[in-house]
Amino acid sequence: MTRAASSGRGVRAHSILAPMAQTREGAIKIAAKKLGTTPEEYVHRMEAGQKWCTACRCWHQVREFGRDSSRWDGLNSGCRKRKNAKARVRYTPSPGVQPGRAFIPPRDGDAKQARRRVNYFVEIGLLPRPNSIPCVDCGHEWRSRGRRHEYDHYLGYAAEHHEVVEVVCSKCHHARERKR
Repeated sequence: MTRAASSGRGVRAHSILAPMAQTREGAIKIAAKKLGTTPEEYVHRMEAGQKWCTACRCWHQVREFGRDSSRWDGLNSGCRKRKNAKARVRYTPSPGVQPGRAFIPPRDGDAKQARRRVNYFVEIGLLPRPNSIPCVDCGHEWRSRGRRHEYDHYLGYAAEHHEVVEVVCSKCHHARERKR
């Protein structure tokens, strides 16, 4: 036993556990032996821009591996394709979550909720921006530094009318509000 192993600290000499590569050639020999190939073939594949994938046990181009700064070559040990496939198998969707629009049921008379819903439709592109459409009442077209256009809930804020709106300029919108 070596001196480090008998020191009582529980440290063993590396030569007992596994062969350690002291040179680049030694590291290549060990890596090639693990893969069951010759050192020449191993070097040839590395120079050709290939890397061994530990997940699917075959050679791939280096660009098919993700980054891992903790590894000596800066790349993951497994290719992206295999890692993604493995992640898809493990994935379980959260119960009760439905894809797509998930709205709280409309509340009767809730103006804030109705306005927020229309603003959301504008944000995601289901409704055009109001300044891009002429006013329904007077035909005014928006220009910079002019009066802006707004969506008006002309039928009121009842639950069934939250998404029913018309584009009007601010002048016509104020006139409509005065009449109501």
